[in-house]
Amino acid sequence: MKKSLSLLALAVLAAAACNRTAEPEVLPGRLTVEPVITKATEVNFEAGDQIGLTVIADGSVEYYADNECLTFADEVFSGDLEWYADIYTKADLHAYYPYTSAGVPDSYFTFYDQTAGIGKADFMAASKKGVLPTPNSVSMVFKHMMTKLVVNVENQSGAEIVSVGIDGTPKATGFDLVNMTLTDFEGPLTEEEPDPVMAYEAVAGKTWQAIVIPHSEAMSVVITLSDKTVLTQPLAAMTLKSGGQYTINARVLPGKVVVSASGEIENWTDEGEIDFEGGSSSEDLPVDFAEYDGYFVYDGVRYNTVTLADGNTWMAQNLRFIPRGRTVSTDAAEDAGIWYPAANAEKVSDPALAESLGLLYDAATAFGVESVTAENATTFEGTQGICPPGWHIPTVAEMTGLVGHCSNSAMVNPDGVYYDPAIKGASLTTLKEAGFEWQFASMRNKTSTTAKGSFTVTNYNDIYGVISYLIGSSLYQTSTNTDGSLKNIQYYYMMPTYNATNEKVTVAFAGFLSGASIRCVKNK
Repeated sequence: MKKSLSLLALAVLAAAACNRTAEPEVLPGRLTVEPVITKATEVNFEAGDQIGLTVIADGSVEYYADNECLTFADEVFSGDLEWYADIYTKADLHAYYPYTSAGVPDSYFTFYDQTAGIGKADFMAASKKGVLPTPNSVSMVFKHMMTKLVVNVENQSGAEIVSVGIDGTPKATGFDLVNMTLTDFEGPLTEEEPDPVMAYEAVAGKTWQAIVIPHSEAMSVVITLSDKTVLTQPLAAMTLKSGGQYTINARVLPGKVVVSASGEIENWTDEGEIDFEGGSSSEDLPVDFAEYDGYFVYDGVRYNTVTLADGNTWMAQNLRFIPRGRTVSTDAAEDAGIWYPAANAEKVSDPALAESLGLLYDAATAFGVESVTAENATTFEGTQGICPPGWHIPTVAEMTGLVGHCSNSAMVNPDGVYYDPAIKGASLTTLKEAGFEWQFASMRNKTSTTAKGSFTVTNYNDIYGVISYLIGSSLYQTSTNTDGSLKNIQYYYMMPTYNATNEKVTVAFAGFLSGASIRCVKNK
């Protein structure tokens, strides 16, 4: 391979050029490459990054450029390489990242220490055929050749996480630049078993990332704690695709790690979920629950409880449980079923608020079903739904039994234990003193099946999310369009009124596609 055409090849190209009709000559000058990365990635090219470029001209059996090093600056890759003189001869361009001076790689070896970042492990390639010499930059689409793993960790162990590793990945793979494919590895390997791929801590204490070779073998998540405990959880075997991103959720408990799957993919290509070993779906994973005096622990999260004057035991905090296989959305327009709260002036969903304010759920998610329909709408009163075992979504009777007033006059209960006829509801202050403090988490409002969802947020006395509902399980009504199709299904909700003249809680109703907070009630 050579960096220039042979004299004979150049002569052929020159002769061909002489036989063409005279046209204005273009002086292409330096060959530059404008990169485009497939899908979004937080590892975009940065100044100083280098690629290796190979150029093969039509009619030539030799390379015009072989592993030419180009450096990224001002949004393009460039170097000392210039186009050949014959502006009528097309060429095929092949590039890879990151550059190595050893020559175009025909194999890729796993980077086992990615703790400083995944950039060097993110092997990418690009190919573009039939390119004429041009003074403009050549746009080339770079494809991720490897697989990206994202490990989200919820640490309930009491110790700090020192490292997260991925064990069971291949050591090497073959690579064909021209065809942009991975091939069987034919080179020698050491007999020694390498350490697990040590992942990069992308979000402190919460999220780790790693680049691995696509494969179909089973892997394991290895988590090391500050007390020197090493926890290993096997994953189910599945085929990892080139350019795919796969998300793993790991919850670390004292003495064990529980692995489940997530779904929200923000970068690369969504290739689905990885389950724990055994082949069960993420929905089948067991959910831990333990109940104590004044609180319970549900799926690793502690919730305070309180027994109120009505004799019922209620959650004293909003639920933030994520059912297996489900993801939480930040987009109110998305019918995701679960949303992060948006208790801020900007009316923007904020995951950081979930820990203190809980999550927002539509009726189907709250009731633990795939969908709520006109046919099954009446069947959910008192359902457990996504509440822990022995608990349920409150009924309208239980809600009015607390606050008394209801927008449906037929459901008003003047015997509600905290009912104040002077304000036609229950005082927020009284409820707080009783241990039922309201958490203003905002609301995802959707008024009909055809409406667009939006976050509804108001503020009073520097408290945002004043419009915050608690979902109930009792049906208020269903409504239809003029053509008989379903328009809306409404359930009873608890609603605060918090303004200059009123600070109270009453019972109202809202659409089944809205997103509201959940406070479960203990079964009697």
